[in-house]
Amino acid sequence: MDQLATLEYALEELRGVVARLDDAHMDIVTNCEPWTVRRLASHALNNQLLWAGLVTGQELVSAEDTMGAVPIGGNLIPVADQIVERALAMWGTDGVLEATHATPFGELPGSVVVNFPTVDAIMHAWDLSASVSHPIEFRPAAIPAISAVVEATCTDEARAAGLIRPPTKPPADSSATERLVAAAGRSTRL
Repeated sequence: MDQLATLEYALEELRGVVARLDDAHMDIVTNCEPWTVRRLASHALNNQLLWAGLVTGQELVSAEDTMGAVPIGGNLIPVADQIVERALAMWGTDGVLEATHATPFGELPGSVVVNFPTVDAIMHAWDLSASVSHPIEFRPAAIPAISAVVEATCTDEARAAGLIRPPTKPPADSSATERLVAAAGRSTRL
């Protein structure tokens, strides 16, 4: 999988998880405490607009709303559909992956920046699904690409900046998905 295909896979997982949520789930506190399912889904979706806007020179959502997990009201399914389509189109813009962009981590090429929305989408898809007792398993063919993204983003520097939690120790019988989410700081058996 190339980087855009990996991002697309992550976004489709996020979209699919959001589509399976119902009103009864929205007030459940997630494994990203104190955020509820609605707030975490809102953060995960808005984060896609934040990163895509950063690399295309558009402010689509504020960093404060995104990082504060300001809840998006109403039915999240059409919101997820619109955001996924828009983010993929923006990341597919000619030259975005090759260009250098100003980021909170300094000047970085788009080929590095794309890893941040990818890890955010895939890990928060897992967080949301696990928080409602239906954890997803990543497609086996996607595991190598997701592993590369986790390795690139779940670093000591990202942990020191407070962006990624320290890794957890997965149980011996963990799946490949559980090992990846543990590397990204998740407790796999909620």
